[in-house]
Amino acid sequence: MPPKEPSLSPQEVVSKFYRWYIGYPGNPLVDKEYRHSPYLTESFIKAADEATASFDTGGGDPFLLAQDIPEEYVVGQATVSGDQANVVLEFYWRGNPNPTYRRVDLELVDGEWRISGVKPFEQ
Repeated sequence: MPPKEPSLSPQEVVSKFYRWYIGYPGNPLVDKEYRHSPYLTESFIKAADEATASFDTGGGDPFLLAQDIPEEYVVGQATVSGDQANVVLEFYWRGNPNPTYRRVDLELVDGEWRISGVKPFEQ
């Protein structure tokens, strides 16, 4: 029996997660609501927990890699290689016409794409 196709593409996973994260009424990092996201790997949730534990010494948001919430974002095309994928994400901040780029890494977990990390990305 061939493996089932993921129900969401890597771009859809990134779009759904960031739509929720950026639109969350409050701070999903402080409230630890990201822990309940079906779009994150367990290892990335653990890394986010570790990052928030260090906030008293000054930590950054592991999902945005920034302190501010972007005004908007654009999800780019996915590059898929086997059970790994990455998507380039453009963040736009407070009227600045130049985007900040992030590379969102994903992996297949139980047949579904999950976000496994976020890194700076130079265009």
